[in-house]
Amino acid sequence: MTRLRPGTGVAITEDADTVYAAYLPGGPIVVLDGIAALIWAEACGGERETIIERVAEATDAAPEVIRADVDAFVADLMARGLLQ
Repeated sequence: MTRLRPGTGVAITEDADTVYAAYLPGGPIVVLDGIAALIWAEACGGERETIIERVAEATDAAPEVIRADVDAFVADLMARGLLQ
């Protein structure tokens, strides 16, 4: 089992339902809100293998319906180095 975390050199701050992530010292700042902030929280808050199930539970969506979108979003965050 693996757990994701913010990438090296990435600072985050949270404000209500919004996550701000940025490479320090120069950015850019990435603003994640709504479902994006939920996916970030679930990606950093538990095992990688269960992100889809936890997001599905939080949104009352069927895992098979959201799987491709959640996987693509997490992969994008990893490709940009925001998550590792």
